[in-house]
Amino acid sequence: MFLIRKTIRNSIKSCSKLKTNPVRLCSNNSEVETTNNISSLESEYNSLADICLGLKSIHKCLIIQPYVKWGPQKLPITPQEQLEEATALIQTLPGWQVLEKSCIPLDNLDRKTLFKSGSLDRIKALVESSTISAIFVNVIHLKKVTITILQEYFRKPVLDRYNIVMQILKNHATSKYAKLQVALAEMYYIKRKSELGLLSRSYNKETLKLIFQEKEQKLKKEIDELRSQRSLLRKNRKKMDYPVVAVVGYTNAGKTSIIKTLTDDENLTPKDQLFATLDVTVHQGQLPLGLDVLYVDTVGFLSDIPTNLIECFVATLEDALLADVILHVQDLSSTCYEYKRDHVIQTLQDLEKQSGVIQVMEKVVDVGNKCDLFTGAKKPDILPVSAKFNVGLDELKNVLQENILKFTQRQNIVVRIPNGGQEMTWLYKNGVVLNESADPNDQQFTSLDVILTQSNLQKFKHYFK
Repeated sequence: MFLIRKTIRNSIKSCSKLKTNPVRLCSNNSEVETTNNISSLESEYNSLADICLGLKSIHKCLIIQPYVKWGPQKLPITPQEQLEEATALIQTLPGWQVLEKSCIPLDNLDRKTLFKSGSLDRIKALVESSTISAIFVNVIHLKKVTITILQEYFRKPVLDRYNIVMQILKNHATSKYAKLQVALAEMYYIKRKSELGLLSRSYNKETLKLIFQEKEQKLKKEIDELRSQRSLLRKNRKKMDYPVVAVVGYTNAGKTSIIKTLTDDENLTPKDQLFATLDVTVHQGQLPLGLDVLYVDTVGFLSDIPTNLIECFVATLEDALLADVILHVQDLSSTCYEYKRDHVIQTLQDLEKQSGVIQVMEKVVDVGNKCDLFTGAKKPDILPVSAKFNVGLDELKNVLQENILKFTQRQNIVVRIPNGGQEMTWLYKNGVVLNESADPNDQQFTSLDVILTQSNLQKFKHYFK
């Protein structure tokens, strides 16, 4: 890459000390020397990050969507839908613009230049006819040789999907946990660049190994500590005995909008952009019977996420696997509705296998958002709603309530108890009292319509016979 090479050449001088005298992590010298060595490694890592990421500039982009016309490399999603998703990715970055975009058919994705000569010339003409400052080729990873050839030919930075998604995640991570996950993914990206040989002129292999080893150990240690804290928070929520609904779906399907409507939470501000939610947020709502429920907003799913970035999403999806009900929000207006639905389902199934959590898929409730934009035939087994126009949300609340009572083993029962007794106080404290009415046959008794968990029902029977 011509930009990276220039930066590397400028940094060779400052790195020469490391080249001839690599830092040692294990030493018989003083603790102060070890601390200095670690500090030096951190400093060198930061220099590597500046060289490798190279996305501090705001770009005016040309988006190229390559697609294979037939064969095993052909995707079920249309090139136009991919191009729209790529456009949304760029528009998610503050200040970035899309000046031109084009879908280019390929025989395969294995050509060194990726594109044939005719396509290269057409791309070059687009670049030279406008103020385009970068080219985004919407594939997961571009090979080193491909990046080198394209950048030398177009004289512009060439970015792949990993570059863009990485930058978006950095922008949207707000909690310490999310920032650490993104930092780990960033480290893997920089490590990959070094393995491709892009840093060989500045750093020897032993130094690079020590830099990445120290950084990875530090990040994973901090992540494990915070993961333990998150596990404790889940346990605390469980002790509060609130049923939990995790809201999942393909990115930009309208998950946050659904939660805002279900909870009447005025502080929620849905954003029409990809990865608007990266950190887990919890919002309290109430079901028709008066039962309080917690809605967990999770990160949106996205196809073709590079492997090293998936861990950033697993962090929030852990909450989904352990929820009482999973609300799968789907965009009915999408031209690739089935593709996106299947991608979310497959990801949940994979997470179910990896985590060992059982019966995850049985807890899924399917809801189709943006029904106001959908003109096709009604889809079976999916509840059509519109968060924007508040269509179908009352029915959705009833469906969620039915499933919560089922999966949390809560029971709606009527109990006849003495007036002013401990029974009434206990039921109000440990259950959800829906209605209270005097016994028409005996004024000394009251009938309570109450919702109780299975465990509290057994306790009530034990305490009060």
